[in-house]
Amino acid sequence: MSPVDVLDIVNYGLVFVYGLFLSASIAGGCKARRERVLLYVAGSVLLLLLGGSWLTLGLKATKQLYPVLVHLPTIGLLAFAFKKPVGISLVSVCTAYLCCQLPRCGEMAMIAVTGSELMGEIFYTVIIFPIFLLLYRYFAPSAREAIGESRKALLLFGSLPVTFYIFSFAAYIYTDFFHFDSYVVAEMLPIVAGLFYMIYTTAYRQQLQRRTQAELLNSLMGGQLKQAENDMVSLHQAEAQSAAYQHDMRHHLAVIDGFLAIGKPEQAQEYIRQVQDDIEAITPKRFCENELVNLLCSSFSGKAGRMGVRLNLETSLPGKLAISDTELCALLSNGLENALNAVKSLEEERRWVELYCGVHLDKLLIEIKNPYSGRVAFREGVPTASKLNHGYGCQSIHTISQRCHGLCEFKAENGIFTMRVALPML
Repeated sequence: MSPVDVLDIVNYGLVFVYGLFLSASIAGGCKARRERVLLYVAGSVLLLLLGGSWLTLGLKATKQLYPVLVHLPTIGLLAFAFKKPVGISLVSVCTAYLCCQLPRCGEMAMIAVTGSELMGEIFYTVIIFPIFLLLYRYFAPSAREAIGESRKALLLFGSLPVTFYIFSFAAYIYTDFFHFDSYVVAEMLPIVAGLFYMIYTTAYRQQLQRRTQAELLNSLMGGQLKQAENDMVSLHQAEAQSAAYQHDMRHHLAVIDGFLAIGKPEQAQEYIRQVQDDIEAITPKRFCENELVNLLCSSFSGKAGRMGVRLNLETSLPGKLAISDTELCALLSNGLENALNAVKSLEEERRWVELYCGVHLDKLLIEIKNPYSGRVAFREGVPTASKLNHGYGCQSIHTISQRCHGLCEFKAENGIFTMRVALPML
């Protein structure tokens, strides 16, 4: 056996280890001691199978059986022993196979420079470990994050390595396509690579835009929830002020009694009216058993009155709800704020808003209706605004509904805009 043959066998074993550990790393395995032991044992068994196939069937048959002897068992190991999804396991193995071409490129370059197959095999042996370390350290974490982000990201990222895997075995291992017409291969590979690059770039840009929009929405949501907390504090302070004012009622009664005692009933009546106005201005009305909803409804009733809008409220909520106060505040505040802004410029008879919120069949139901003018544009079922920095209220409502595993619906029909939210209370 020549030195080239010996090194070829050694390199075949090295690239097997290279691909096996890189596959496991891309899939997110090898973190626990149990996984590492399983990988060592499985690698030893598969290496013995490869050696036995090489000795009994020869090199060509072993290469043809490589997917059955190595790749399918590795996918099974990742999917069943490491508990990784089958799609991630498949893409991880195909991606590692694609990465195995890097040391092969180095070998081919060395042969082209020196004209010696032995130097090519030696160079392969020397560079395979540094290349593995670089990929393991920098590429594998990025690939792992990319394929684990979503099903669409997995399909997007995995399309190229899976296609390359199929093409490589079909054109090189199982047929003589590579040797049949090098010109066709030289023309086809750049076209295929360019096509995938264009598809990947377009899809990645869309994915990046969605992520940026989601991050912006989360940031706005955080600001809105913070504002909701501040509004709640202000409403609680107003309630406390009202309670204090009512507590001081005995002093007001003493003043009124004094006016009456000195024969000044007109001044007593005027003082009574002033006290009544002050109390009504700071006292939240009772709409239901839920304190937060009472405060919000009272606040928006005053705001609607100042805007000349008729606000019809029908609320029937218990004191405690499964949804947090900040999220409930954001839902109602955004919905009512949008409705008031939509009707404030309408003619007087159309300047009205209706709110219903209650619990039915263990679900929190919220419905807000209001007239509107013009055209309402929707994107994926959520209203969009034509003005810059507007339209985030409905997005926030939609996001909160999704986060609470509920449903959200927006409709604009026959001049009436309707928002409906249903959230589970269990």
